[in-house]
Amino acid sequence: MRKNLILVALIAIILLPFNQAEISSDVEDEVLSFQWNIDFGEVYVSTKPLATTENIYVRTSSSSLAQGVASVYSISYDGVENWRVENSNSTMSDLSPLAFVNSGNGACGEWPDMLLVGWSDGLLQALNSDSGEVVWQHYTETRGWGITGNMLVEEETVTVPTRNSVDQLCLNGDLLFSQDVGYGWRNGITYAAGYYWTGDEVGNLWSINSAGVVNYSIGDGKLRHSPLHLPNGDLLLHLQTSIGSTIFQFDTQLNTVTAITESGFSPGKPIVVDGYIITTDSQHVTSLNCASQCYVVDFEPFHSNGEISEVFGKIVLPRNTVEGGYGQFSLAPNGELETLGLATYSDDWYGTAGVESQIIDGQKFLLLVNDNANLKLYSTDAPKPIDADGSEHQWDTILVLLCALVLISATSINILRERFQSAFKFFILFCTVLLYFTLGDVIQSWSELINDETPTSEIWNDEWPEEWLGTQIVIFEFADQTVVSGGLLDHDTVLSLTEAAAEQQGFEIEIVDSSLGKYLVSIDGRAGEGWEYSVNGQPGVMSAEYSTVESDSVISWIQL
Repeated sequence: MRKNLILVALIAIILLPFNQAEISSDVEDEVLSFQWNIDFGEVYVSTKPLATTENIYVRTSSSSLAQGVASVYSISYDGVENWRVENSNSTMSDLSPLAFVNSGNGACGEWPDMLLVGWSDGLLQALNSDSGEVVWQHYTETRGWGITGNMLVEEETVTVPTRNSVDQLCLNGDLLFSQDVGYGWRNGITYAAGYYWTGDEVGNLWSINSAGVVNYSIGDGKLRHSPLHLPNGDLLLHLQTSIGSTIFQFDTQLNTVTAITESGFSPGKPIVVDGYIITTDSQHVTSLNCASQCYVVDFEPFHSNGEISEVFGKIVLPRNTVEGGYGQFSLAPNGELETLGLATYSDDWYGTAGVESQIIDGQKFLLLVNDNANLKLYSTDAPKPIDADGSEHQWDTILVLLCALVLISATSINILRERFQSAFKFFILFCTVLLYFTLGDVIQSWSELINDETPTSEIWNDEWPEEWLGTQIVIFEFADQTVVSGGLLDHDTVLSLTEAAAEQQGFEIEIVDSSLGKYLVSIDGRAGEGWEYSVNGQPGVMSAEYSTVESDSVISWIQL
């Protein structure tokens, strides 16, 4: 009798792990996979891409016309160029961040969806975001260079810091006012306490409105990035000097300035994250509490002089060294910083352009670009559409599990009553239900058991680019040619890796569903007698949908 009870207990336990596996979430395992990259040539990029839900916009600059012409690009999420606008009159310092304006109307008139571009030759252009055509443009004075700082878009206006003035225009292009200020460089604009604020190259902070300007001397140095409007109404300033920099707090009501802390060389533009101020320079990433009087909460060593970004809950900064890469930090509720690590890529180099992120219909996108002007897009898989009959499918699963429970109970009862023939019948039915849900895992385990994969180093072809080392590679062996795709990253199955390689080559692939998974039947319109795949030299024994791959796997598809 005791043996029978133990058998019943063991059979019941089989059901538990299977149930738990069905409830698990895949959020922690979410992977951003490489989709495509675009090399813009010998130019460079110093400002982060701008991503809307429709398109991606990137601006480039150059050191000479021989290297390339400063341009603005519109690119689809498929990596296809929509349009391009060039400016051969550029003075080679096109660093002003792009600004997107949604269509609207008001006292100033009306305007379409636009991309605002400030050029180093002093030209401000409003481009139709869909076509790249000029909606309107405005010329500002150039003294060596023109517009290099960030502009400020408000409900019906755009305020632009130029080389030595601040211009405000309606979004239909009409000029509202222009006020002269000191000579600036990358001098962004901020609105606070009823005035517009910007700095110049001799340490003056300028307060501007349509009636006039007032300047306040902060110190002997340069005020470059735009003043940061603090939650308490004050301004945070970064004065660059020959020995580093100093962070100041400027009271916009009393027009007084207070030194907060010494800082490193070449500070980047600070941002507000969860009520704390995050700054960066050549030495540290720093968090400050500015609820009233600013003070340093924490700092971590890191070299970044560029744009700080919030990316899916993390603080990310480009490292401005020859090694490049991206520092990742988290911010605790008390303002303390924690270093999460350094993200590195094969084309890392000096960088000041921030990381752009976007979420569209639940799918996450990540855009990276550095001074090499190589734009890369990573994304998660698109979420599966919600099935309108999802609740019915859930009830189907519950009913199947209930049947399994009834079968195992009937098996147990018949064993206790020593009706072994009936118990055997119920047990066979139970095993059938169990096999239905676990077939994929069984096939996967069998594949791993019988296949002894050849190390990737033995399959490596010396003719392949060195950049492909350590990445995933797919070989398409047609009857008349062989095509190889490499440099692929973060794919988990043969099928997803193959789809990425086919997209890279511009191949269309045909896939059919079966009860055992998805199978590939044609590549680039060529089916032949079918296709077979191998992973690191070992033949595939299951559907490509279920066959897993490593980070450096080599997949071969052979046309039969």
